[in-house]
Amino acid sequence: MKKIFPILILSLAFLSACDTATGTDVPQKLGRADAPVLVEEFSDPQCPACGVISPQVEQIIRNNPDVARLVYYNFPLPYHENAFISSEAAECAGDQGKFFEYMGVLFKNQNSLTEDFLKSTADSLKLDRTVFDVCLNEHQHKATVLADMAEGNRRQIPGTPTLYVNGQLIKWSDAETFTGYLKSLVK
Repeated sequence: MKKIFPILILSLAFLSACDTATGTDVPQKLGRADAPVLVEEFSDPQCPACGVISPQVEQIIRNNPDVARLVYYNFPLPYHENAFISSEAAECAGDQGKFFEYMGVLFKNQNSLTEDFLKSTADSLKLDRTVFDVCLNEHQHKATVLADMAEGNRRQIPGTPTLYVNGQLIKWSDAETFTGYLKSLVK
């Protein structure tokens, strides 16, 4: 027992040191924490299907705060050249409370995701550019994006977008059907 205690303390110290520079190495969340339905989304800012579905999922969550909450995971696909840095940029915007707004701009402009565009988007959302630029240039959310990707790999997601509702993988059909399904879970 005496030998285990120091090892436990060292393990906890090591794990706490692995946190990102900003301390936000957790998925982005939207909605009330006590909403009974949990929607988890794995998405890529350069994925065309995500550009259609993700904004709809966000709006459904915003319109039904008593029903569902959203946990968003970054899952940039390797063949989308600008998806990883775009995910990092969205996380940097999230540090200033604008993750979903920033991601919405990315989804609308999937063919423009250059570093200059990412920085001009920060301006358009009135983010503190100095803070944003340091975050992006120093890749402060690389670990966040990699952790999200690891979670997707652990779950063996089939691609993007991938949605789970209360832990169950679901197929997207349309916004109306999805909204009805979420509401049916709380009746």
